Amino acid sequence: MKIHSVLTGFLAILCLSVAVYAGYQMAHRPFWGSYPLFFLMGSWMGILLLVMSLRTPNTNSLNLLILSVGSGLLLAAGFVYNSPLLFLGFVPMLVLQSKLDSGAQPAKYRVHWWYAYNAFMIWNIGATWWVSNASLIPAITAFVINSFFMTVPWIGMIRFGRCYPKLKYFSFIAFWICFEWIHQTWDLSWPWLTLGNGLAFIPKMIQWYDITGTFGGSIWILLVNIIIALILISKKYSFQNFSLLFLIISIPAAYSIYKYNHIQLKGNPVEVGIVQPNYDPFLEKFDIDPRIQMIKFEKLSRAACTPNTSYLIWPETSFENIQTDQFNSDWKIQRMKDLLQSFPNLCLVTGVMTIKPFHSGEELSDAARENKQGGEPKFYEIQNSAIQICSNSSDIPIYVKSKLVPGVETFPYRHLLPFLKPIVEMLDGSVYGFGRQKQRSVFQSGLHKIAPVICYESIYGNYLGDYIRKGAQAIFIMTNDGWWDDTPGYRQHLAFGVLRSIEFRRPIARAANTGISCYVDAKGNISNATQYGKEAALTGTILFSNETTTYLLTGDLLGYICIYLSIAFVIMGIIIFLKARLSKNR
Repeated sequence: MKIHSVLTGFLAILCLSVAVYAGYQMAHRPFWGSYPLFFLMGSWMGILLLVMSLRTPNTNSLNLLILSVGSGLLLAAGFVYNSPLLFLGFVPMLVLQSKLDSGAQPAKYRVHWWYAYNAFMIWNIGATWWVSNASLIPAITAFVINSFFMTVPWIGMIRFGRCYPKLKYFSFIAFWICFEWIHQTWDLSWPWLTLGNGLAFIPKMIQWYDITGTFGGSIWILLVNIIIALILISKKYSFQNFSLLFLIISIPAAYSIYKYNHIQLKGNPVEVGIVQPNYDPFLEKFDIDPRIQMIKFEKLSRAACTPNTSYLIWPETSFENIQTDQFNSDWKIQRMKDLLQSFPNLCLVTGVMTIKPFHSGEELSDAARENKQGGEPKFYEIQNSAIQICSNSSDIPIYVKSKLVPGVETFPYRHLLPFLKPIVEMLDGSVYGFGRQKQRSVFQSGLHKIAPVICYESIYGNYLGDYIRKGAQAIFIMTNDGWWDDTPGYRQHLAFGVLRSIEFRRPIARAANTGISCYVDAKGNISNATQYGKEAALTGTILFSNETTTYLLTGDLLGYICIYLSIAFVIMGIIIFLKARLSKNR
């Protein structure tokens, strides 16, 4: 046991040394690159191993820790271009759970919870460490909270499994999908690590998402993990078991490849231009004179447009401080209109930061803030918006981003947590957040209808389907992915957005301030992709479509089924608990 303590202590010092070195580099660099990964992972593993070494570890505890760490690393790697690893990600944890409960006395729930929390923390750090490049403290907070949320369905499975062993793994699938659904709907929404998202890097294998959405992928991943774990736990390496595993993996994959090869892309060809200005959001985007920026936008726009171009897309927050009741007098809007005079059939769709004033007697929104400079308006809200300006129309429709990033664009449940206001403001945030629009809306020009999707909104499946149900024939994504530096973040963001093209069989045109601007067809194929850190002007043709998919009609049906199953499982567990208490009292 002394050897085990020495070994874990040595590893703890090594991990903490890596964290200190990475922290030093971060403190002396304006851009951090990959250093947050080593800082966060080194800190977490170093503290964990240090505590473990002081508690005199043994061989069994080290083996359990290895299984916990292994699950976290496999799940994290699955979200960084190695999607097939997700089919193994939960296997070590399922084996660990079996080992803890295999003795005469099952392990306490807090022991299960700790190993699960460790695995999920490693998963969160390993897959989304790049969030730290935008803001370190909020990122750490997100990792801590999200890892805790992930332990709820895990402990739910263990608790229910002790009452109904034969239904344990069914309950795990139901609880996990229920968790993923909740994480897409409430104010603390962070569905980035939805398991089905991880398969976005292999679109040829998930063409059936047009039936199930991402929850189908999540169930597929969980089912394969469970079967592999059961084979390992039971040590029944029979032909029947491996045949079952082969069929569960191969049938969805084969069906997807068949669909991919036989789907005929249909629709109305529309030429779309895209501008990627490539302004660094930390040092340039919000500091350079907007008139100088406008000159670059105009230059790139002329390079992206031809006489046949119907749409031109600029990225998220291309320009700021545009008051919603002064569109006709704002110089930025006027310059956009002047640009369109050279292209009589062109519509410009762009992201902008707008200010909505609240006039006397008008109902205030939750995001309304007081005008501290005095005068009118007394209250206003800031909005992350998209607008459409067409050369053949005087109307300027506006869409206000509705799915806001927690902690950055909105402060969840601020009315319940007023004591956090000084901390948020100290971190240059605002408890008011941005305004939002309750319903999706589409932009129309002639017979064409497009979905104006702003950044974070592109990772929500059924939510984005509301645009399609209102007639959107194409998806325009406006984003600014430069907050995360040249890391896996912007590549994940692109891949997860591509899933929407498969789910709804709609083409995508994507304009990034920097990151990847591109076109995506209805099979999820990416074309004309730009490089990170390069300005670009793209011209391409996409097929506007009116196709109806099963997923468009049913939405998150799998999620709703799992919610009802979860409720049923909880009720069943409560009944067993009450029966046990009554028997004990007798």
